[in-house]
Amino acid sequence: MVRYLMNVIGLARADNSLSPRESGAIEFVQTAIGARKTELNKAYKMVEDHAFTPEAVGAWSDQIKNLEHIIYVALIDGSIDENEKLYILNFAKQVKISQEQLNVIISDVKTSIAATTQEIKCPGCGASIAATAKFCPQCGANVVVAEADQSVAVSYEIPTNGVAIEFAESSSANFGMAVKAMREAPVNGECIRAKKQWYMACWPRSNIADAFELVNNLKGQRNRKVYLDGEERQWNDVFDFVNCANARKAAYRPNEYCFGIDEKRLNIWGCRKAGMDWNEWSSWFGYGAYSKTGMLGRTVVFTFDKSRIRHELETSLHSCQLCPHLRFDLIEAVLEEIPEQVTPSQNGDWRYKRDYNEAPGAIEVKEVSRSGGMTFTNEYYSSGVSPASVYVGLEILKRAFQRCQVPKDISAAVLEYKE
Repeated sequence: MVRYLMNVIGLARADNSLSPRESGAIEFVQTAIGARKTELNKAYKMVEDHAFTPEAVGAWSDQIKNLEHIIYVALIDGSIDENEKLYILNFAKQVKISQEQLNVIISDVKTSIAATTQEIKCPGCGASIAATAKFCPQCGANVVVAEADQSVAVSYEIPTNGVAIEFAESSSANFGMAVKAMREAPVNGECIRAKKQWYMACWPRSNIADAFELVNNLKGQRNRKVYLDGEERQWNDVFDFVNCANARKAAYRPNEYCFGIDEKRLNIWGCRKAGMDWNEWSSWFGYGAYSKTGMLGRTVVFTFDKSRIRHELETSLHSCQLCPHLRFDLIEAVLEEIPEQVTPSQNGDWRYKRDYNEAPGAIEVKEVSRSGGMTFTNEYYSSGVSPASVYVGLEILKRAFQRCQVPKDISAAVLEYKE
């Protein structure tokens, strides 16, 4: 029964819309074959949830009857459009009947429709009228036009380019604002799915900021999805950065926000979510290894593992890839401007990072200092380096800004930072 009804429903949805007349015809078929309402609902759901193609089932006589009902639904509104024609021909080939036999079936169904006393409600005044009527005898309304206005879309295409969001109707307080934001998108659509109204909006990647209003109004909603270039993604993998972007917009100095200036926590990557601040305890200053160089092999140098740093950045910023404020070219420039090797010393730009315990790859450091005529030796382990000040980072950032031609209003604001 379910597959039989699916074949009929599939025809009604062939033009991506469902009219009241077609809905009534489907219910007529359900009654004619003795199917239960639960079976009809299941058939609707299965057609909606899958990329549906008709499939002949049962005995040959059942297949012919199924074809008759498919044609019945197609003809109930007076004509067969191109999509419906292709659907019927596809099913007829499965049933293995000739064009002549198909023409006979179509003729018989037309005769049956003309002779039937099936009634529908007038879309204008609600009076019961013949299903074949073009105008309502009570109010004179054009039934065909009125029904077309009441037809509902049953699907929409998810664009293969850009960021698409879809969501279902809900009782959320922000639902009305969400619908308003959806309808302002350059590409949008609405349809009925599983008896619920669904909405879709799409923006080009370059205009992702225009989607923030909709994203903000969908907070906490269960029935929401996001597609990136036509492929469904996890919501947080795409929009994890939106709260941060909202905070930047509300910040007193937005240009400084992404570099952590407002919190006195400089990060040279231009994104707080990198989690790699410029301070002496940041773990990424330990990404690398110590070695000894020089004529006598006594000069200790630390070589940064830039591949690991890059991997850490890519992992941390994966969910921020669409952020309109994030510049990957700047991140790459900063990474290139960081020295390949540094020589830590007590008075230089780079110091030994102090470890509380010996760790793999750590070296033992002995620092000698003198004060008041006395000599002190400080011994500890070090598995990395730490910058002497934020100004070392600002110099790196200054060169990266120049390479990427960062606007002066941003570069000037950031480079004015004082420790």
